[in-house]
Amino acid sequence: MFIDGISVGIGVLFLSLLYLNPAYHKPNKLVAGVIVIMSWLVSGTLMLEQGGLFTRLYIASIPVVFFLLLPMIYWYQQRLTAYGAQPQPEKRTLHWIPVGLAGLLSLSIGLMPSEDFNNMFFNDPEQLSVWVGINAAGFAFLLVGWTILSVLYLGRIVINTRVYHQRLNTEFADHEGKRLDWLVAFTALLVVTWLYALIVLGATSDTSMPFISETVLSIMVLLLIWMFCLQTLNRKPVFAHIEPDPEPGSEAGSAPELDPGSDPESADASEQKYANSSIDDERLKRIADKVERKMVEEKSYLNPDIDASTLASELGISGHYLSQVLSREMQTTFYSYINDARIEAAKEALKASEQTVLEVALSVGYNTRSSFYNAFKKRTGMTPSKYKTSATSTEPIH
Repeated sequence: MFIDGISVGIGVLFLSLLYLNPAYHKPNKLVAGVIVIMSWLVSGTLMLEQGGLFTRLYIASIPVVFFLLLPMIYWYQQRLTAYGAQPQPEKRTLHWIPVGLAGLLSLSIGLMPSEDFNNMFFNDPEQLSVWVGINAAGFAFLLVGWTILSVLYLGRIVINTRVYHQRLNTEFADHEGKRLDWLVAFTALLVVTWLYALIVLGATSDTSMPFISETVLSIMVLLLIWMFCLQTLNRKPVFAHIEPDPEPGSEAGSAPELDPGSDPESADASEQKYANSSIDDERLKRIADKVERKMVEEKSYLNPDIDASTLASELGISGHYLSQVLSREMQTTFYSYINDARIEAAKEALKASEQTVLEVALSVGYNTRSSFYNAFKKRTGMTPSKYKTSATSTEPIH
């Protein structure tokens, strides 16, 4: 009960921080809902000890909150990965159907006569009423449905996260604080915790199996709440500043016919207007040359806040065109292109200067030492410190 109290306290504290945050936004509403539901679930020990109406209210709510939690996490991911400041609302009808069925079961449990309620959850009578039988069958049916839906939601969250990470590569040079691996891990741990809870509830009081106890379950829920609160605090949609591409076939979906002798700058203006169109090979090479010149002459990669939208705007083209140029003409992504340039600059700095590794990392555009280390080791096979030692030891003596 002590551990459950800590979990509820963390949830209440986080909700206070969430609503006091001046940057309150729509994804936070879903976060608040998830925290409220998890805090309610973990308060079960206290509610059951109170007895009477509290016990009935808690048990009756279980079907609804179980079926509502995963859709809310899924909707939170959708909001977090959406393009534009005003993302299109998701079609949620199908998600609400299981919740509605669970609500009917919750209502039926809440309206049961006291004798039937106690016989169903606390007593072991020889004969059960029709009402108890119906509710027991409903519980069994929804349990199977919940297991299937949990696997489907987890699979969808994994797939969406993978697609989201691919999109990060096309838009950002730094993934620090943007990746959603934690959400996949959280959802998987949530499903495992629920399954473990069923094992604990089904175990008899004289069960001596190791690691099967309510204390372990409380610790798992505590980890879930702490993980979710820690990761979602102040997290915002990273694509909020990017408007989604027009649908194929729309007015913006066809590229204009350009006169062969037209001014290149006019062509760039047309490229920016028709963002969703394909680019012919000639324009691909021309834009690729502009990108290369900008990297060499202005060293845009040194800007720690550089992203594809900013670079495209500076070049006078659309982000969609820049993405096509990088993938089709240069066979790379924005993430790889910028980090490759930064690492090459870092290698020269490590060989030619007395700067520390952190100073080099900051000078070539990285915000943190860890992101620099990861990128450097991935591309060179060694740490910056080892590279610096190796490079300086092999320099010729003049």
